[in-house]
Amino acid sequence: MPKPLLTARYRVVVRDAQGRIKYIEEAPSKSFILNFLYLWWLCLNLNTTDSISTVDSSGNQTTITLIEPNGWFGWANSQTTQVSNPYAGIQVGSGTSSPSASSPYLESLILNGMSPGQLSYAFNNVTSPSVSSNPSTMQITQTLSNNSGGSVTVGEIGLAIGLQNTNTNTFYAALIIHDVLSSAISLPYGGTITVTYTLQVNT
Repeated sequence: MPKPLLTARYRVVVRDAQGRIKYIEEAPSKSFILNFLYLWWLCLNLNTTDSISTVDSSGNQTTITLIEPNGWFGWANSQTTQVSNPYAGIQVGSGTSSPSASSPYLESLILNGMSPGQLSYAFNNVTSPSVSSNPSTMQITQTLSNNSGGSVTVGEIGLAIGLQNTNTNTFYAALIIHDVLSSAISLPYGGTITVTYTLQVNT
């Protein structure tokens, strides 16, 4: 059987407040969602009525219309733009339901912050694509910290592409991959969770 041309894997590493590894999970991603294809379609078929479901910089679900003169620009969460929308790149949530290809959101996004139930998002590390061998790969990694004062449950993870309206300088995040962990993780206060997605292309 031929290998799929495009695949993804995720790796999750949980550490306690002392930096000791408490949990590791690594598995193939099973859930590229419809937004992945929809973003490609918008790139090839942009007009004034095209829209896509995203989350804004506060984590609110919203639908944006991509109007060409507005100067939309895509990004994968650099150190500059991540400050404007922390949900571009790696996302984590507390949901445990099986992902739906047609759902553009995590079931229950964990918000960025230090209040109860929140996690502190950080800059993503995005590697350059490696084309020296087959398959070609690239990785997106982020470490989130629990500064909430109590434990936080993580049951789902995802990968989102950022969209910036360069005229209004507003930032959004469109989910393209959504995975549910084999079991929900209780991240202790002071602990961290590192999520890595590896995308690979076979030729």
